[in-house]
Amino acid sequence: MYKIAICDDEKNICASLEEGIDRFFNERNEECEVEVWYDSDSFCKQVEEYKPIILFLDIELPNNNGVYVGKYIRTTLKNDRINIVYISHKTNYALELFQVHPYDFLVKPVEEDALFTTLTNILKLEEIRDKEFKYSYNKKWYTVPYGDIVYFSSKNKLVYVHKKNGETVSYYGKLRDIIDDLPFQFTCISKSYIVNIKYISTWSSGSLTLEGGMEINIAQSKRTDFKKAIFNYGCGQGNG
Repeated sequence: MYKIAICDDEKNICASLEEGIDRFFNERNEECEVEVWYDSDSFCKQVEEYKPIILFLDIELPNNNGVYVGKYIRTTLKNDRINIVYISHKTNYALELFQVHPYDFLVKPVEEDALFTTLTNILKLEEIRDKEFKYSYNKKWYTVPYGDIVYFSSKNKLVYVHKKNGETVSYYGKLRDIIDDLPFQFTCISKSYIVNIKYISTWSSGSLTLEGGMEINIAQSKRTDFKKAIFNYGCGQGNG
């Protein structure tokens, strides 16, 4: 069962979202559970207990707004599993929201087609998250969940797999041999780097910064494809 949270002080918006979510899962013959919060304080107190996989989060909440809630989830709780979908009547929050790693941004009132598209894409991402990257080293096979990989790098005929726990493993190979088989959240930014968009903190036209502070240049020839990958992933606009 998929657990979904809605946090918005506009009750009509909450009701509309809840009805749309129910229709979406009924059409798929899948079960979901939807809980609604009308203020950020009560949601923050209960989010760890409820453990939603998707959160529809209003930005203009009274007291602590949606940006605060997003940072609380990512920074204080260190939770990167919740797929945050921001909702708002306004559209000028791109820079602030990118640092929270939302999956998407929807404009109120949320149209059902947009809601269904977002839910469909998130469920595809969830299916991929626990699938594994396989590689061979010294005639033995090893696996790493895709969701644990921050980036791949290559040097001197070795491919390095950099994991979110800080560990790095390597094997003999080339990045060009794996890029076409990786899930859509991975994008090649140069001949030496493939990054997981999920772990990008900020980016500009010529470089990006990963969680933890590592900065990597984006090759000129890869910049257009990189921006397309960012938008396809659902992160919205970057810093420049």
